[in-house]
Amino acid sequence: MASRARIGVVTDYHVGTLERHGGDEPHVFLNARYVRAVEAAGGRPWLLPPPSGDPAGAEEYLAGVDGLLLTGCGRHLDPEAYGETPRFDLTLMPQAKQALELALVNGALAQGVPLLALCGGMQSLNVALGGSLIQRIAAEVPHALEHMQQDKATNPAHPVTLVPGSILARLTEAETLQVNSSHTQSVGRLGRDLVVSATAPDGVVEAIEYTGPVWAVGVQWHPEYLYPADPAQARLFQTLVAQSKARVPARR
Repeated sequence: MASRARIGVVTDYHVGTLERHGGDEPHVFLNARYVRAVEAAGGRPWLLPPPSGDPAGAEEYLAGVDGLLLTGCGRHLDPEAYGETPRFDLTLMPQAKQALELALVNGALAQGVPLLALCGGMQSLNVALGGSLIQRIAAEVPHALEHMQQDKATNPAHPVTLVPGSILARLTEAETLQVNSSHTQSVGRLGRDLVVSATAPDGVVEAIEYTGPVWAVGVQWHPEYLYPADPAQARLFQTLVAQSKARVPARR
């Protein structure tokens, strides 16, 4: 049997109070939908927890995978990562996770590892390449939509318009998509070698893609909740696996 493409899936990481352990205890976790989406697309999920205090962790992870999936999370990148100070009360992600995500993006693009970045992962993709973020959409985008939906994530919240000829438009074979929405921040200044491939009706950037030689796409929504009801969303994972499959012999 041919080997499946090994897709590195970045886990979440949190230091929270676990009373039964007597206090604060770091823990690693991941929504199983990411795993199922990769498996349904024909890939082999390979979970990547943030390696606390290990600067070589990203390099070692990339040596063992064929593709990379940056998952979203409910916490924010430190604005210092894009040269700003916090303008709002932000809930920052642990430094171990932030450091891993930014290092993985730069390492993946340098080593030719295909990359799909979802929600907060898309923001990490942009910041890793020198871009910035809108720190609070509701306060900084005139006439902004409600981007933190109260409905179930399996239900779309608003449409996005795809840029004709973009990677996203070609792989979904669509001009618009109906997407869910669970973010309070968005892409501000674009990082180097990135272009916008989809926007919301209020102008908020909903997808970006890399113009260099590596397949790298970021979307601001969570497609793992929208397939199989919307086959176009499944094509994001299918394309990631297909792009990664070509690297399997090189890794072996």
